[in-house]
Amino acid sequence: MLGLKVIGQGATTKIYRDGNTAVKLYVNAPPNEAEDEAERQRFAIDAGLPVPAVIGVRRLDDCHTALDMEYVDGKPFMEPGMDKDERMSAIQTLVKLQCEIHRVTAYGQPNQAKRFTWNIKRTDYLNGREKDRLLVLLNKLDTGAENLCHGDIHPRNILYDGRKHWVIDWVNATAGSPLADACRTYLIFKQFMTRSAGIYLRLFCKEAGVKPEDVLEWLPVVAAARLNENVVDEKVRSVLLEMVKQNIKE
Repeated sequence: MLGLKVIGQGATTKIYRDGNTAVKLYVNAPPNEAEDEAERQRFAIDAGLPVPAVIGVRRLDDCHTALDMEYVDGKPFMEPGMDKDERMSAIQTLVKLQCEIHRVTAYGQPNQAKRFTWNIKRTDYLNGREKDRLLVLLNKLDTGAENLCHGDIHPRNILYDGRKHWVIDWVNATAGSPLADACRTYLIFKQFMTRSAGIYLRLFCKEAGVKPEDVLEWLPVVAAARLNENVVDEKVRSVLLEMVKQNIKE
């Protein structure tokens, strides 16, 4: 649409390069999503985190909004074909970045538990009883923590430019529990890089000083919320449903 080179793509976005600017184009995204992401990204920058600078938001027409930001000449820092030591080092870097984010207090940012509640209530793949049980579990797990949580830390959302690692895609950032944020990352590894999931969990727990079972306690809530994320692959959806239902049995 913009006549520029596409350098990335998401479910409702495409990212283009325009010289030293990365243009994130939102297509039929929820209202104000570009503005919301820009605000969360600025918050992360102000906290001193390694995040591309925000230039501004433009409304192109009734269906398209663009977020202009600093272009980072980097690549995802984990690639297929890495050997065991390279993979271990990359996951350790991810963990350190994630824990650095968690050390930021996020007063005023969207509430993580409310985001989970909204997604669980809206999913079409669970019945009312299952949703009620998940919300009871969420209420039990939610301690009112207000740590900054990225909401989608995984290898594709960290870029390396040869000198520095950058964290991108802040649309899901919230104030909440680092354990839930880590569980989301574990879930993504489990779905797409299965062999690395256990490594990630072990390294995160060591770095954060927490127990694996405390992270995994969030799994049914996190998996249920993900069901409302336009998951079109039936196999992926089936795995998510199994994670939910196995963990909320009476």
